Amino acid sequence: MTKPGTASAGKSIGIAAAMLAISALLSRILGLGREVIIAGYFGAGPDVDAYRASFTLPDLLNYLIAGGALSITFVPMFLGYMSRDDERGGWRLFSTVISTMGLLFVAFTLLAEALAPQIVAWLNPGFRSESVDPQTLALAVTMTRIVLPAQLAFYVGGLIQSTLFARGVFWPAAVSPLIYNLGIILGGVFLSPWFGIQGFSIGVLIGAVLGPLCVPLWAARNRIRFQWSFAPRDPGFIEYLLLSLPLMIGVSLVTVDEWFLRYFASSDEGAIALLGYSRTLMMVLFAMLGQATGQAALPYLTRLYQEGRGQDMERLLAASAQRIGFFAVLAATALAVMAEPVIRLIYERGRFSPEDTALAASYLIPFACGLAGWSLQVVIVRGFYARKDTLTPMLIGTAVAVAAVPLYWSLFHAYGPWGLAVASSLGVTANAVLTAAFYRWHKGPLPVQPIFAGLARGIAFAIPCGIAAHYAAALPFPPTLSKFVITLLHLSAMSLAYGIVFLILAFIIRPPEFDIITARLKRRLSRP
Repeated sequence: MTKPGTASAGKSIGIAAAMLAISALLSRILGLGREVIIAGYFGAGPDVDAYRASFTLPDLLNYLIAGGALSITFVPMFLGYMSRDDERGGWRLFSTVISTMGLLFVAFTLLAEALAPQIVAWLNPGFRSESVDPQTLALAVTMTRIVLPAQLAFYVGGLIQSTLFARGVFWPAAVSPLIYNLGIILGGVFLSPWFGIQGFSIGVLIGAVLGPLCVPLWAARNRIRFQWSFAPRDPGFIEYLLLSLPLMIGVSLVTVDEWFLRYFASSDEGAIALLGYSRTLMMVLFAMLGQATGQAALPYLTRLYQEGRGQDMERLLAASAQRIGFFAVLAATALAVMAEPVIRLIYERGRFSPEDTALAASYLIPFACGLAGWSLQVVIVRGFYARKDTLTPMLIGTAVAVAAVPLYWSLFHAYGPWGLAVASSLGVTANAVLTAAFYRWHKGPLPVQPIFAGLARGIAFAIPCGIAAHYAAALPFPPTLSKFVITLLHLSAMSLAYGIVFLILAFIIRPPEFDIITARLKRRLSRP
């Protein structure tokens, strides 16, 4: 029987995850709007390849300095100080980390700005091939230099946001990405007539300052206690650094997957753009499912572990993974079955051609197959982080990433960009499986039966739902209608068929993954 505290934590995670999921949905909708504008303005040509490639070096810098350590390492440490009623110690740690690492971040940013031409060429070797426009590399370097300073805003804002996470304040994390994406869109729309696609890069910098930095800074204005403290020998900072080093030094396929895609696809003009367009759609669902739940779960898992309630923590982790697995399989199936009409409806306009639609849809199908792996990985790994173990996930992730390189290489040379999408899903799924296995063997008695049951139920639901949607795509509509309207009608019919079959099955089988939703509905209906 689940203890009341566990149920309360589960409810709190559900509320926080719902808030972050709504934010992720809105943010990804804005992100899709941005992608639609880019596709209409620039299609799937070399300009878009350069734009996407310009994020690799900034992302790499952020990864090497922060490495995900803010929410993963800093939150448990800061929460530990607070649980011991040592608020002063928590803020001392905050001041030391933001001062010491921030200064290092500035130094590395300046170095990256100076060496951008050499590093960008190394990260995208295909840009130097004869089959690619030579201006692509120069454009990628220019936009890289524009985007680089934005990472400092992400770092400082992320550290402030981590203190809010530790206090159970999640709304700034929900608002920040919306402002960030709005900044990119407005920058692109208003500045591209003068700067071309570089207008979107300028929007990235503006959006990063206004959203990820200014929003959490304003939210924490009455709570934050900062004093400049460059103290690399501070015991708290040393502990933070030792816990963070595995995240900074190690590589995870979840992080480097997109870098691999850009690296191998850079020799095929337009491939980076098309892979990016299709992958973005899958990442919309990932953000709503795995990413939101992972962010919301860590503080509660950490609190249960620090209170010595290991079994409650394992049950909570397994229940979260069970629900995520169930819904991820359903979402992935719907996305794969409806890939072509979705791509056509969203992107096909302006310079984005029907040929681009066919290619992007073919890439989206294998990307969708990896959605469950992406979602489960980001949730289960929180069990390690709640225990302040960043080394084991780093070793697993690094091993999988290194082993995946020949997979990406061989599938790309055998099947082109489509093979890269397949390699991406296979690699991330393997990462999720190994993470769960190592956690169960070496950390805690993670109940795997509920997780497998959730995945199995998801497959059982998805097959008939997918078949119904597939046949609904064959419904005839008057050819006099516009292509856009016909696509919209086909997609609506497929979605309706998928939804009807799902509701029928849910009514008959009553899957346990619906327990939180049904319980909440009953409470609302029972109110006078």
